[in-house]
Amino acid sequence: MFKKGKNEPYDPLADRMRKISNVEVEQHTYSSVQEQTGRASREPTFKQGTITTRGGERVPVVLKNVSRTGVRIEFFRDVTLGDHVLITEPTLRLNIWAEVMWQSRGAAGLKFIPT
Repeated sequence: MFKKGKNEPYDPLADRMRKISNVEVEQHTYSSVQEQTGRASREPTFKQGTITTRGGERVPVVLKNVSRTGVRIEFFRDVTLGDHVLITEPTLRLNIWAEVMWQSRGAAGLKFIPT
């Protein structure tokens, strides 16, 4: 807070405040991206796709993020997906079966089933 860079002029007030407060200036490094182990990196996206349930019901969805192992989707009507769905999105060349890992109201996480 009171620490000046090397190229900045001497500031007597800041120096006096440092002496009065007698507080060490802590150095913190913050990162908005934390390295996670065990998870594939996700790419944020906003693509319109379709899921097809095992019963043949087609539901329009929005793909919110995609990784090499799965996708997070959001949908706008109340539907129970079941345990497996077919996800299709042409621009990402997705046409693959996926296991429903979690589902909450209006969103779900899908894990691709390798073929």
